[in-house]
This record gives sequence, structure tokens and C-alpha cells, in this order.
Amino acid sequence: METETCLFLSEWEAVRCKAHAVRRKWAEDELCRQQLQIQCGSTSLQSWLSVMETQKKVLEGAAAATAQALAEVESHWRPVRLEATDGGPASWLLSAEQAKVASFKARAAQWAAPAGGSDLRKRQQALSDHVQGQVVSAVRGWDQAHAAAEAAWLSHHQRVEETSRAIAQDKAPPDSWLSEVRYREQARKHLSEQAATEELLLGAASKLHDLEAERALYWQAFVEAYRALSAADIPSPGEEHMMPSPAKPPEVQLPEVPDIPSAGGAVLQLVPAAMVAPGGLFGLGGGGWREGATLVLTIHGYLHLFYTDPKVATAKPEDAGPELVESDIQASVYAPMATKCVFQRRGKELILELAEPEATPPEGSPSSEKPSAAASLRKWWSGKAQEPVPRRIVARLSCPDEFKELEGRCHEFVRKGHALRAATPPRVAGASPTAGYAEAAGSS
Repeated sequence: METETCLFLSEWEAVRCKAHAVRRKWAEDELCRQQLQIQCGSTSLQSWLSVMETQKKVLEGAAAATAQALAEVESHWRPVRLEATDGGPASWLLSAEQAKVASFKARAAQWAAPAGGSDLRKRQQALSDHVQGQVVSAVRGWDQAHAAAEAAWLSHHQRVEETSRAIAQDKAPPDSWLSEVRYREQARKHLSEQAATEELLLGAASKLHDLEAERALYWQAFVEAYRALSAADIPSPGEEHMMPSPAKPPEVQLPEVPDIPSAGGAVLQLVPAAMVAPGGLFGLGGGGWREGATLVLTIHGYLHLFYTDPKVATAKPEDAGPELVESDIQASVYAPMATKCVFQRRGKELILELAEPEATPPEGSPSSEKPSAAASLRKWWSGKAQEPVPRRIVARLSCPDEFKELEGRCHEFVRKGHALRAATPPRVAGASPTAGYAEAAGSS
């Protein structure tokens, strides 16, 4: 199916939702088909094996009943029997009945299903467990990822409207680009879950086809064994009585989702940078520069510092550019409100520092108290600190032209911010451009 292209993010979101509805319907139908086919095949095979087992039990029961009846007859007959007149007839009749018992036992031993039935039954059960467990769980995860992407889009749309109102009222706008970053992250996760789920469904369909083909061959062996063991003259089954070879499901042309539009619409500048390496255990071993960071300046004056650990970075094409996610934000500064905007050239080193005023918490508040050693250890042990994003950025650039361009834009935002300082109340302690998104991330 031909993939349409999208210029705007709203258009792309509509295409994503439309494609999801079609692909999700296909997945639901395919999952139901597999579940019904597995149940049918498993029950049919079990019924075949049960017929063989029933015939065996019938003959074993006949042998036991005949032997018991013969013993009872002999117990009543023997005391009053005159061997001279009835010994010969009794010997022949008892021998004939004993031979019949032996015949029943021999025929019962022959009523065994063709080899491979139990193994086929186990593999059917394994596939059933896989579909009911891993595949169904993947479908649920896919649904949750779609719901999270929809919620992130709604949040971003609301943030864009808030930004438009703030600009119209000459107020400091919220960072709508950051909500777009979060939406893109959720949308990529949804597409990843979609691809993984469809791969599981197609893999299960292939295994089911192979099992059904094997079951069709097993039915032929079963018919031959059943006719050979049956005492009655059972005719050979006709073509309508044979199990047809399974046909592969027809290929379905599902709608594709085009590449997500570029995120550059709200970005003034995106440059690679180096960040100050954080301290190690208990703050020791810090200092120096860590390459691999990214600086992003948005059209509304927000400067973000991103860093993705190379050990956990997702693989992507070389020309795809950095895939920025909200959790990788190391620091954020609203340039119009920055009280420090310094660009230094130290030989070949190009270092910038931007910072907003840090609000001082009141005396006696929990945030103003120095944490105990035990609390610091627990915080280190947990690996996660419930702290706001720092409002100070120190970074090093390598390209003089990019450094000069970023310097001019940041200073321009600082100059524009002087008029906003009096009209905009200062942000409270701990506030940051990411406010409100941590809660949304926790609920999704």
C-alpha cells in the first residue's frame, strides 16, 4: 500500500490513529482466528487419541469380564461334573474361552495410536500458551502505548493553545516544544509496540500453519491404523472425509504510517555539545567534560541540555538525527528570564553558561535542611532522585560559527526578557519548563 506523506504533526497524528484502527482490527481478527484454530486442532487430535484409547479399554474390559465369567462357571461346574461323560466337552469349551480371553488381550495391545500424536499434542499446547500469554500481553501493551500517545498528543495540543494565548497577551509562553518531544517519544513507542505485536502474530500464524499441516498427515496415518485394527470391514474414507491441507492466510495490505514530520519547526538551533561530567559516588570524582550532549534552543527562548547514555541509546539510522526524549533532559533555562548569560572563548574552548535565579527555600523547610548520611545513601541506592530539572546550563561547543550564532540568539532573548520580568511573577522553587510532565509520565 502506498504510504502518504505528512507535512504537519497534527496531520501525521490523524494518519497514525487511522492506521492504528485498521491494523488493530486486523490483529484482533487474526488473534481470534488463531485461538479458534488452535482450540479446534487440539480438541480434534485429543478426540482421535481418545477413540484409540477407548477401543483398547473396551477389549481389555472384555478380556477381564470373560475371564471372570469363565472362572465363575468353572467354580459351579467342576464339583458336579462327571469327567467320564462331560470331561471332553468341558475341556474344549474352557480352552476356547481361554483362547478368546487371550485374543482380547492381544487385540487390546494392538490398539495404539500412530507415533507422534503425543508430541504433536504437546506442541499444540505450547503454541496455545504462547498465544494466550505473550501475544495477548503484547496486544495489551500495544493498546496502552496507543492510549499514551493519544494522551500525549492532547497534552501537547493544549500546551500549544496555552502558548498562543500567552504570546497574544505578551506573557512568558510555556515550552510547547517540550510537550512535542514527549508526544514524539510516546508515538515512537506506540509504533515500536505495534511492530513487535504484529511480528509475534505473524510468527504464531506460521507455527500454526506448520502444526495443521502435520496434523493433516497424522490423520492419514490414523485412518490407516484404525481400519487395520478394526474387526469390521470398514470402507476407505472418501475425499470429503480427509482433512484438507491448510492454506496460508491471505496477505493483507495494511496502511503504513509515514515518517514523522521533522521536529525543527519549533527549534531555532540544535547543536552538539559537551556537558560537565557529574560527580560519582557521594559527589566524588566530578569535573571534566562529557561529549555526546545536545543543546536545543526553541523559538520561545527555552534552552535545553540533553544527554543520552550510549549504553542505553536506541539504534537508529545514521541520518535520522538525535531522537530526544524527555527523560534525557539534564538542565533547562528560560533564556528571557536568565540572570546569567555568559559566552567565553578560552583559546579553542568555547564555553557558555546560562542560569535562572534559584529561589531560596524558607528556613526550616525540608528542602533547606541538609540530608542525613542515611538519607543520602538511600537516595544513591534507589538510583532516582525526585528533584526538579536544574535551571543552570554549562556546556562546551566545538564549532565557532554555531557558538557565535547561539550567543547572539541567547542575548537577544535576554534583552527581550527585561520587559517580561516585571509582568511575569517569578517561578516558585523547583519549577522548571518540564513542570507537569513528570506527573503525566507517571500516569501513562
